[in-house]
Amino acid sequence: MKILYFSPHPHINLAAPSGPGTHIREVIAGFESQGHTVVRFIEGGETLGETGHAIAFKKRAWKKLIPSIVWETLRDLQMMRLDKSVEARLSALVAREKPDMIYERSCYGMGAGMRTARRFGIRYIVEMNAPYPEEKAAMQGKSLIQFRGTQHEKEQVLNAFKTVVVSSAMKKYLVEKTGVDPEKILVVANAVNPRHLQPDQAQQQEISARYQLNSGHVVFGFVGSIFPYHGVDLMIESFAAIEHEYNEARMLIVGSGEVLPDLQRRVLELGLEKKIHFTGNVPHQKVYSYLSLMDITIMARSNWYGSPVKIFEYGAMCKAIIAPNVVPVQDVMQHREHGLLIEASTEALTQNMRYMLQQPEERTRMAESFHKKVMEEHTWEMVAKHIIRSCE
Repeated sequence: MKILYFSPHPHINLAAPSGPGTHIREVIAGFESQGHTVVRFIEGGETLGETGHAIAFKKRAWKKLIPSIVWETLRDLQMMRLDKSVEARLSALVAREKPDMIYERSCYGMGAGMRTARRFGIRYIVEMNAPYPEEKAAMQGKSLIQFRGTQHEKEQVLNAFKTVVVSSAMKKYLVEKTGVDPEKILVVANAVNPRHLQPDQAQQQEISARYQLNSGHVVFGFVGSIFPYHGVDLMIESFAAIEHEYNEARMLIVGSGEVLPDLQRRVLELGLEKKIHFTGNVPHQKVYSYLSLMDITIMARSNWYGSPVKIFEYGAMCKAIIAPNVVPVQDVMQHREHGLLIEASTEALTQNMRYMLQQPEERTRMAESFHKKVMEEHTWEMVAKHIIRSCE
């Protein structure tokens, strides 16, 4: 069939190496691998540097004088205007291409896909990766017209043939919030593309030499953006609590973010700069060479609703995993079968890092068990197949 893949978010670019960009590319590729034709409408653009019709309302110095709720209300009004513009262009594309289905990766406050599908009588599938109104309020601030975003969310779910979510926690949230039939919510966790997870031997050797890592070391690792809510601070404090017990222990933190300077200062205060290494930003094609040098991978914190791509990458690379004991992780991993699921505290992380060091056979067994599961159940090709089967 012909599928119109619709991404209305003005700042998500198809070519971006970010999680959303990767998700969009892989789902589209999965649809195409099954013989379907995919027509794309990517509001954020399809090549790096392209911004489509992105919102042009910019912050100024005088923004500090405006209450946050007023500023966010102005942003919401801009989104509403963009929504109308997108709807006109989307309708023209639908009239020209005559797709059998619109598959939308939704974003806060944008209802163009739902209205267009209803107008043309086309099957409408909406993918919701977060509780958008709550997420927007928490990360950016509340708006005087935020109820519009909540209305859009409910209308989209109730009008969709299926709503695709990444965790059972998101399913529960939408059922309770909208009253939708649970059978209309499809849970499909995130995934990996095994063909992209190929480390380069020359890069491995160069990285090992740079950070003085050898085969006798046991390396804890993290890969990703470094923000307060990712728990890299917990990793550092836990490592500091046990490193004197295990002279071979090292830590490799791959990525950058707003709290990186604070973490680097803390490592210097602890006198661990020869054991904890920060790489800063790393080109995407080199990430797996860094990951290949890790023995025990850690994701100390995660939100209650999202399916963390990191754990699937760690699993595909056959790495032992310490992950947060939240519902989206529980959806795909069993404690002590596929890894160690823990509460987000320094005490719990310290205890489980020590266990991983003390039990090399157990960490190998868990790593191999989750690797098998990821390769059999959590590839992007499997994600696309599951969506199509459920939405035909």
